[in-house]
Amino acid sequence: MPSASRSGIGWRIAYYRSVARLTQQQLADAANIHVGTLRKIERGARGASDSIREAIAAALSIDHSLLLADRAQASSRIRAALPALSTAIADYDVPDDGPVRALPELQQAVSEAVAWRLAAQYVQITRRLPDLLSELFRALQAAPPGQEPDLARARSRRHCAVPTRSRTSSAPMTSRPASSN
Repeated sequence: MPSASRSGIGWRIAYYRSVARLTQQQLADAANIHVGTLRKIERGARGASDSIREAIAAALSIDHSLLLADRAQASSRIRAALPALSTAIADYDVPDDGPVRALPELQQAVSEAVAWRLAAQYVQITRRLPDLLSELFRALQAAPPGQEPDLARARSRRHCAVPTRSRTSSAPMTSRPASSN
């Protein structure tokens, strides 16, 4: 019977499960898979399909690319998604037609996107952000008077987690005011 090597997906799942302080049963329940399946994957006795790997990663609150043996596969998925993201940004002034959720729902979606950024879930970002940006641009164009500032704040909130540089200096901006000593 094959054993889980330190480089196999089973070992990585077991590692992240232990970091999350979950039992196999708890992780299996959270991922909606049978505990026997999880045991076999962790032992290296069976592989994990993309859907199982994504369910396990979601249950562990990590990006599923962390479970891949070949991180280049995740990088290529991210690179492949960049044109859609670029298109969504480029079409800000003429957004496509489509539905627009209520402002509280859009704010929640933006908060989730910020959480993905903070958790370095780049595959998740590249999958979901183009549609979210398009929807935010549609909402901004269709906003009733007075609601534009709230939508603009929601749209730009995704930048709050990204370090920026001063326009007049190449030094990174900090969140703390400078000392007056």
